Amino acid sequence: MLAPAVEKWRGTAEQQRHLPHALFEVLRDAGVFRLSTPRAIGGAEVDELTALRVIEELSRQDGSVGWNVMVASNTATIASYLPSTGLKTLYQGGANTVVAGALLPKGEAHPVPRGYRLSGRWTLASGCHQAGWMVACSTVMEQGKPRLHPDGRPDLRTFFLPVAQCDLLDTWYTAGMRGTGSHDWHVTDVFVPEELSFPLFLDGSSTPGALLVKDFSAYAVARVAAVALGIARDAIESLLALAKTKVPTVSTSTLATQHITHERLGRAEALLRAGRALLDETVSELPYTPAWNVGLSDEQRAAIRLAGAHAAHNAAEAVDLMFNTAGTAGIYSSSRLERCFRDVHVATQHINVAPSNIEMVGQHLLGLGLHFRR
Repeated sequence: MLAPAVEKWRGTAEQQRHLPHALFEVLRDAGVFRLSTPRAIGGAEVDELTALRVIEELSRQDGSVGWNVMVASNTATIASYLPSTGLKTLYQGGANTVVAGALLPKGEAHPVPRGYRLSGRWTLASGCHQAGWMVACSTVMEQGKPRLHPDGRPDLRTFFLPVAQCDLLDTWYTAGMRGTGSHDWHVTDVFVPEELSFPLFLDGSSTPGALLVKDFSAYAVARVAAVALGIARDAIESLLALAKTKVPTVSTSTLATQHITHERLGRAEALLRAGRALLDETVSELPYTPAWNVGLSDEQRAAIRLAGAHAAHNAAEAVDLMFNTAGTAGIYSSSRLERCFRDVHVATQHINVAPSNIEMVGQHLLGLGLHFRR
């Protein structure tokens, strides 16, 4: 149902550097932007493996579409941490409300009566053009200095504010994932009510029944990897179609008859299936409870980081195999393989699936602790 619309608007999204509104409306009406929105406010609140399959399939159709849906799913989960009054305000326009933004703490929040005054600039706000709200993490400041917890950590807080109060900056000029609209944005001295914020390191759910987890960043890994897996499937299917008709230069038969094509296709398929299998197995073993607030052990965190990075980089290797097999036919902007090549190598730059995750898991296995990065 969605594939014809995605195909129709793929080129426009690439040129505009964000999803066309007509395509967004089709996706919204299909319900894909409420996959992880709590049932309590009308969302679908699907299980994690279902969310992964939807994100992967949409990424097969177009990497930017899958990425935008993935981010919307993540921010909907983050929003579930809001107190009930804040959650109702956020979704007063309905369960299809899109939230854009990120959790990297880059701004300053100054406490005032009933809330905070927020200022700062943030990056990579994927989907900001169709968003109704933005989410940002900032350091709480007092007397010109970061406010500290008793253990010495800075007080980091997550804030939600209407996109109309934000200035979107035209910064998204990239090698791939051009249709995601992942621009920078900033605000200056904007008031955010207390109920539209929560501590970044919140322990547990404030919305009973929501798909909410204490270690949110660990669970988000799989959704990023699912985008890369979908792009790799697109690359394999595109090469299969091309191989039946393309006759390489000075050759007398099609790519489909070449032994190197056979070997690379088989290897790409194995890479993709192996990456997905480990990812699904690991996600299935993560703890989900009625309260959705069980923390993960270091072993579980290490397992999902390893599975996510492994799946994403397997996907990138599979795409490279297909791109190289296509020869010059794959280098033109009219080729799906050209788009897959650019998109997957942008997706694998995400911190959740970066190669450093594999290194940190190796360090953990040696008993040297599990760190996010060196």
